[in-house]
Amino acid sequence: MQPPNAAPSIPAGPSSAPASVDPIAEMEDKRNRKEKRERQLTNLKSTRSSKRMNVYFSLGLLALLFGFSFFPVAQGDISSNPHETLSSEEVTAWMDPISPQHWTQEQIDERAESKIWDGSDFNAGSFEQDLNLGIWQPFDFGPLNDVQVKLTLKGYRFDGMNTSFNVGLFEASSGCDSLPTSEIVWNRDDPSRITVMDTPESLALAAGSTTEVTLTVKPGRYCLIFQYLDAQDYNHPSWSSTQQYWKATVDSEVDMFWPRAFLLPICVLILPFFIAAIIGAQKAGSAYKKVRYPETSTKSTEEQVMDAAEAERAMGMDLSSGSEGADEEQLDSDETTLPEEETLSTEPQEEEVDTESSESTEESTDGASQYTDEQLLAAGWSAEQIAQMRGSP
Repeated sequence: MQPPNAAPSIPAGPSSAPASVDPIAEMEDKRNRKEKRERQLTNLKSTRSSKRMNVYFSLGLLALLFGFSFFPVAQGDISSNPHETLSSEEVTAWMDPISPQHWTQEQIDERAESKIWDGSDFNAGSFEQDLNLGIWQPFDFGPLNDVQVKLTLKGYRFDGMNTSFNVGLFEASSGCDSLPTSEIVWNRDDPSRITVMDTPESLALAAGSTTEVTLTVKPGRYCLIFQYLDAQDYNHPSWSSTQQYWKATVDSEVDMFWPRAFLLPICVLILPFFIAAIIGAQKAGSAYKKVRYPETSTKSTEEQVMDAAEAERAMGMDLSSGSEGADEEQLDSDETTLPEEETLSTEPQEEEVDTESSESTEESTDGASQYTDEQLLAAGWSAEQIAQMRGSP
């Protein structure tokens, strides 16, 4: 048998056991991890709340703007007609500025200032009214920025002629007074103007009844014009005693939906931000759940709910209130019992290390005892090592 090439290491005694884990350091490390996780949860929760507030704000703004777009701006009043019970002579006396019986300004403001009718001048049978339908827009968004004008007409015509009429909106940036007569063209194919005819079954605008028409234009300033197709029959007995035809034959009320032309395009512009806010809130919620419940991040919603309920029961949480304090108390109790458990666990480890060291020493000495002293000296062993191996004093 050949001697060994190098002297095996002679154990000088059992090797020292590895240093036991410091329970205080372990508790400190666990506390640091807990604080780091709490800070991360706090930041994620704050981000999630902020994202949710963006969703609520965008949704509220959209609902507010969309709701207000359906509220019209009203002008005119058909609830009463101060001319209805008066003769044409009395009306002329009250309406003619040069008459001694002319209404005072207070009476005009009270009775007829807000009215859109043909009783404001002596040209009975037609009227013109300036309407401001929002600010002119350079862009055409199709139906989104259309302005609908709902016109309610009430008839008082008393001369027996037919009540067919034309009514329309004509663009007039400087008002009705500057609108050229050549621009007043009645085109039935244009949604901004309409002609309503009498039929054998019903009149277009019977005395005392109302008729509604809807006109559509783009934002801007317009002149509302109403005209009976048949002019007034001034030979009628109701007109025989006057040369000034003030008595009203038509009254009107206008509902203008021009805010919709501005609010709906704004809603369309806000909609992408609202969708982005929803996506951001979902991502923030998912990030928070992954940190708050890391073991359930890959599970379905049903599985997460069942696991959360089982965990709450195991920790003694109040399921009715959803309290989250039990897990913190459990963590504190775990930290308190940690030193005792670690102390008990380190003792078997030390015994195992001692046993392994003894077995290693015995194996080394048994392998070297089969060689002679000369062979061991030639291999680099010292006399003290050989004597210690042989058990010699």
